[in-house]
Amino acid sequence: RHRHPKDLRPTAMLFSVAAAAVALVLSPQQLAHHAHAPRISSRPVFMTAEATAEPASMAQTIMRGPLEPNGSGGPLTKEQMVAVKAELEEIKQKYGLKEPVRGFMEGEDIEWRYGGPPDYSLTNLLFLKERTKAHPEGSLELIVENLVKTWEMERSHKLDPNQHQSVDPATFTIAANGWKKFNNDEANEVGNYNVLMAGCPAKVWDMNSISWEQSHEKFHDTFAAFPWEVLEVFSPPPSVAFTWRHWGTFTGSYEGNKGNGELVEMFGFGVAKVNDKLQLIDVDIFYKPETFIQVLRGERKADDLKNGQDIMGPAVAGGCPHFEALSKSK
Repeated sequence: RHRHPKDLRPTAMLFSVAAAAVALVLSPQQLAHHAHAPRISSRPVFMTAEATAEPASMAQTIMRGPLEPNGSGGPLTKEQMVAVKAELEEIKQKYGLKEPVRGFMEGEDIEWRYGGPPDYSLTNLLFLKERTKAHPEGSLELIVENLVKTWEMERSHKLDPNQHQSVDPATFTIAANGWKKFNNDEANEVGNYNVLMAGCPAKVWDMNSISWEQSHEKFHDTFAAFPWEVLEVFSPPPSVAFTWRHWGTFTGSYEGNKGNGELVEMFGFGVAKVNDKLQLIDVDIFYKPETFIQVLRGERKADDLKNGQDIMGPAVAGGCPHFEALSKSK
């Protein structure tokens, strides 16, 4: 586990103080932070005038896939959501778990894309059950994780980019893989998917012909939820370098290709610059979206992405594949 040396403690304290300031705007229910906890076995992002199609519930505004691959084929029913919330409370009580903190979800003047604040019960349940890291209270990893989750919530759900408090609206920029750098208004207009896949070949993702709404509709039926976690933080503020993991159980479909409940993972690296208010001012993300889309289309196996093999190489699966291939050729 990454530990901060003594000379970084003042910086960590700065982050903690900023996080405490953020917490002042949260409800008591949102003041919970992650605690270190045992792993639990798991069962089988934009200014627009219109929202996408009416969601099945505020828990599935973006991802609207089924909970099981052989289930209804559609979003969770009200009964399933009741069960999800009950299970979430059960594991929190049993294991002392705490849900992620997504700040700035309260305020009478917020322009919500779907008419109100989102419900993260389903995403939080799958996050707590399927994450690979449980970061200690006060750690930079936990603070960065919650900051990014807040940013995602605001980008996906708040219509007015000037109401996004996780970023400095006047200076914020974001890019992926060295592609186009978007400012705050541009990123809000095209959406997170278009921002993060802006440089993909058109056959993989043609952002020039995909609107905010269309970009989200492409993924509506793929997963029931799509959790995200920070793996490790490598440098302190103001320039925070970190690794991350994004994952979902492919229970639905993508472009006509139906999933069979396989785990689809994405791994990547990021560098986020923040100001003294803990607001994001510049973000660079590095990952391989092409392999992720290929898996969803059925063009390659989900196991090809396991443990980050698509970016780290097959060596992460064990052995020395290059030398072994040379040996077999002789």
